[in-house]
Amino acid sequence: MSQTAQWHYAEGGATKGPFSADQMAALVQNGTITAQTQVWSPTMAAWAPLSQSPLAALLGGGPTPHGMAPHGMAPPYHAAAASPMGADAGTGANAFVGAVRTCFNKYATFQGRAARPEFWFFVLFNVLVGTALSVVDSVLFGLANGVSPLSSLYSLAAFIPGLAVGARRLHDIDRTGWWQLIMFVPLVGLIVMLVFWCKRGTPGRNRFG
Repeated sequence: MSQTAQWHYAEGGATKGPFSADQMAALVQNGTITAQTQVWSPTMAAWAPLSQSPLAALLGGGPTPHGMAPHGMAPPYHAAAASPMGADAGTGANAFVGAVRTCFNKYATFQGRAARPEFWFFVLFNVLVGTALSVVDSVLFGLANGVSPLSSLYSLAAFIPGLAVGARRLHDIDRTGWWQLIMFVPLVGLIVMLVFWCKRGTPGRNRFG
């Protein structure tokens, strides 16, 4: 690979670089950057995910350069605009809303991949909503009779998208969604799934996308 290409990548709203193509390949290998990481070089007019950049071709298949940034200067990096989720997937509240929206839009989509933020933000949303509805149930129906229709209805509504995003999270680490069946094994199944759900996704493409 060329050692002269000046590559940059974005992480946490900041940009890092320049790096040679060989250095970028090493960062892919160790999992520092993935197919979804935003990258830029002077051969590109704007930031793009690695998988849609000329670097993908250098690493083993991908698009070719289109356009050149003026004077070889890196264009401003805008995390929200560059994110695969669009404007809803910036940082903080926007990332939270974007992840929840994505999970409900993909209500029963078991194909594809889901990064850790998408999965864990949806888990957080379900915990918050479930807790709030349990409080409302206790106020409306009382604690003594054990009736909790609102929280039960929401749990049913969120079951399928939760199962789907769990499968996509497993796909992101190159494991089949059927691994979720291990949850039927008391304690051990939960521990195994927590480890899987917390793992960094495989760099580049895998058999699930």
